Amino acid sequence: MKRITAPGRPVDEIDAKPVAKEKDKEKEARAEERERQWRRIVDGYRAIVSEMKRVTWPSRDEWVSATLITVGLVAVVAIWTSLISRIVEFVFHIPAA
Repeated sequence: MKRITAPGRPVDEIDAKPVAKEKDKEKEARAEERERQWRRIVDGYRAIVSEMKRVTWPSRDEWVSATLITVGLVAVVAIWTSLISRIVEFVFHIPAA
């Protein structure tokens, strides 16, 4: 069976098959790429889960003490900064805002 694809240019089914094969190859390549991307996502998730199982998590007492130390250091730095600011205002006679 012959069909016309361009003016005066007959193409039979044998000529049309390579085009279909190219499209099939493109579809296969896209499907393989999607599969590879999905596999990378799954592998990454599994690596994260595996790593999280190996983490040594601190106990509640360690969490509380670390939090108290952090809050205490923030308070000390705030007081220190305020003190230095007031000393500079006093020395250079800068009016307080």
